[in-house]
Amino acid sequence: MENLNSLSPIQNKRMTCYGGVVAAAALPSPPPTTLTTLPSSPSNTFVRVREVGSGGAEDPNTVVKQSVDGFKWRLLVSYDGTRYKGWQFQQTPPTIQCILEKALTQATKLERKDLHLVGASRTDGGVHAWGQVAHFITPFNYDSLDSIHAALNGLLPPDIRVREISAAVPEFHARFSAQGKIYHYKIYNDAIMDPFQRLYAYHVTNKLNAAVMREAANHFIGTHDFSAFVNSSRNDGMPNPVKAIFRFDIVKMVIKSHNNLAPKDGLLSLICPFHCH
Repeated sequence: MENLNSLSPIQNKRMTCYGGVVAAAALPSPPPTTLTTLPSSPSNTFVRVREVGSGGAEDPNTVVKQSVDGFKWRLLVSYDGTRYKGWQFQQTPPTIQCILEKALTQATKLERKDLHLVGASRTDGGVHAWGQVAHFITPFNYDSLDSIHAALNGLLPPDIRVREISAAVPEFHARFSAQGKIYHYKIYNDAIMDPFQRLYAYHVTNKLNAAVMREAANHFIGTHDFSAFVNSSRNDGMPNPVKAIFRFDIVKMVIKSHNNLAPKDGLLSLICPFHCH
């Protein structure tokens, strides 16, 4: 997800954040995240769209405001962020937006500046996403999306996948239409880190008390003003720092050992969904 940083996640490359942000018919929601999105139209119509947001700008402080003629398309993207420096565009080291835009330019034969690719959220380096929403614009319509869907996944590396592509209503905006976000962190709590978990969990050697953590997590639930987390130097079109955290789960998970001889009781899962509005 995320952006994905209206509430900034803990910044550690080994901390996994599966971000779901979106706006309409309920989407399938296998763990670890739940997604909801704005309706997408069954067939697209040519529209003049007012784009607002830093989306594809190299300068993260830049706010893009321009009218764009074209057809809008919604993407649902999943990725393993281990090799990437987050979502926001930069070429070195590579980011998710950079790689996705390269695939889109090849598949659509359009220039990057004409695609107006916008993600629902920025993410930190090493963060993973199960269902991050993005949108892009083309000057032409597609009668069928099967070909471009297959082409994108054929051009993308195996650690990035477009799970869904659909036509979007003109009012839809991947970032500003987001209704909520879910952060999912994993902590591996054991003296020795499991090498199979190292990219997807944060290693804590001191014994954690899940019951006490649950009690502390209750203080986050509710509506709070997160102005202290806002970068006041950036005018990014997100004026409301008040967010409602409606759940904060601390789940103790049991992992079977790799030789299947005994269960391993050492993984904590922190799940924190919140409303954007």
